[in-house]
Order: sequence, then structure tokens, then C-alpha cells
Amino acid sequence: MSQTTGRIPLPSMTPLEETNDLIGDAAGLQARLDNEAYAFFRNVLDADAVQSLKKKYMKVLVDMGYVDEGQTDPIWNGKDLTDFPIKIEPLHDDRVWEAFVAHPAVNDFFKGLLGGAPFWLPIVEYRITPPTKELPDDPLWPRHRDGFYNGDLNCYTCWVPLMDIGEAEGGIAMATGMHKNGYLHDLNDPPQYWIPQGAIPPEVWKRSDYHPGDLVMFTHWIPHSGLPNRSDRFRMSMDVRVMRADADLPVLGTVKSFTPDAIVVANHDGREVRLAVNEDTYCRWTAGRRILIEELIAKIPAGDRVLAFHKDGRATMLRPPR
Repeated sequence: MSQTTGRIPLPSMTPLEETNDLIGDAAGLQARLDNEAYAFFRNVLDADAVQSLKKKYMKVLVDMGYVDEGQTDPIWNGKDLTDFPIKIEPLHDDRVWEAFVAHPAVNDFFKGLLGGAPFWLPIVEYRITPPTKELPDDPLWPRHRDGFYNGDLNCYTCWVPLMDIGEAEGGIAMATGMHKNGYLHDLNDPPQYWIPQGAIPPEVWKRSDYHPGDLVMFTHWIPHSGLPNRSDRFRMSMDVRVMRADADLPVLGTVKSFTPDAIVVANHDGREVRLAVNEDTYCRWTAGRRILIEELIAKIPAGDRVLAFHKDGRATMLRPPR
């Protein structure tokens, strides 16, 4: 099924509600996320940590030839964008997110925000969105809820802008109030099962102008999408996922055995964990596309690392950690 059934306009959006008053109030933050499914913080992430991350993104764009050497902003130099990658593999390969979350100021902020030590999930997206001359037919594609692809794990996605992102650059948009309306994903549209046009009223979408140091934090329940980038520069952001370290954590470790019926993992905490696997287990690779259990078994042999979300002894989602 096509992701669009006809041209739709980009709706006018009001700003996200700012929630800096919840810093240091872990119980208040939890209530906010339970009730509204997102929180928006202004100027809370360490400037040096964000700038260091931005420089790594800029180097990739210069190395690929899309931004000229010496630029301090990701201004597109006009190079043909036909082959611009969706996944930015050099950033994945260098695991640059790890230095960012390990920065003492970043770690301390999240420890205070969550009311306990953070546990960072190795599910990271390095987002470099190229400019586009025209709005696509469906400017809110691909609207989705993270929980559909991640087995309902109760973690928080942290979207981190690395530059000033205004209306032209787009940024993230949240479908506020829609977190209590079920998944909305089209089960007849494999393999990504995107939320179709018409499932979300246009008036519920919100976005803000974002700046380095800002943070949008949200649960796996709220639909959201990245907006088109109609500026003259690449849009740079990163999203990482966090839980409290004392929460019911996923299984993360090395595969010892993997069959269509079960997976056995040497877990990060030293335990050996066996999880049942069946047709309801959402098996995926690095994108959200669902694949067959047998395909994932071939991709993650014994000795490779796996991330498993689970419930009652059964794997609800299996994927590589990256």
C-alpha cells in the first residue's frame, strides 16, 4: 500500500507546552508523561556536549561532500541528493551517542530528571534530514507510534536537536492527545504498517521552534513524525531511549542459541535468560520493518548481540542493538 492516497496540506501547528518546571520533580514528570505522553524542556542539555555531537555530524556531511569544508552550519552546497542515505552509517559505526550520554553534565541531568540512574537503550537514530524543494504529498509521513515497533517497552524517547530548527527546517511534530486512541497503525500495510492518512485529526499536531540544548521526551504511546525540511540546510538531530536503571529492563546481551521457538541470551547483568519466541514476536532489523523469525535468526547468529523486549517469559520484540 502506498504511504499516501492524495495530497494533503501541512496543518498549522501550535507550540508544544514547555515543562521546565518539572526538572527535579520525578513524580511530576511521571504524571505528566502518563497524562500527556510528552514533556518539552528548554535549554537543559550541556552546550559543550551538544556542540561536540554536532561537530561529528558536520564531519560526516563534509566527508560525504554535501557541506563545504569550513562551514559551521550544515548549509547544503547543491550536491545531488538522490543517493543521500536514510541511515547515517559512520555515526552508527562510531557509536557517538555513547560519549554524549556519558558526559557528566548530561548524565547528571537525566539522573535528576528521572529520580534515579539512567539506563540507556542501544536504540539510536542519527537523523540528518536533507532539504527538499517541495512539500511531499503527505507531509506528515511516516506518522507512527514507537511502541508498535518496540514491543510496548516502557522507555522514553529523547529527541535532541543539534541546531536551530525553525518552521522551515521542520523538526519533530507530536500528535497531542492521541496516545489513548490505540495504535492506529494499518495492519494491512506491511512491512512498516504506518499510520494512514485520516487516522489523526490535523488540529492535534503540535511543534515548536527548537534550539541546541532543548529536549523533547515522550513515551512509546504518542504518535509523532518528522516534518519536511524546506530550508537550505540539513536538519540534524538525534534520538536516544532511556529508562530508570531500577526499572524492568529489557534483555540485552550475546546470543547463545536462537531457534524459532526460543532465544537464550547471556544478559548484560550476568544472567542467562531464555525467552520463548512465537508468531506474535515482532522481529525486526535496524528499521521498523517486520521480518520473519527465520530471517532474524540468520542475521543474529550465536555470538552476536541482541536486544529483546519481553513479557511473561516471551520475547515481544527482537532486534539488533544499535
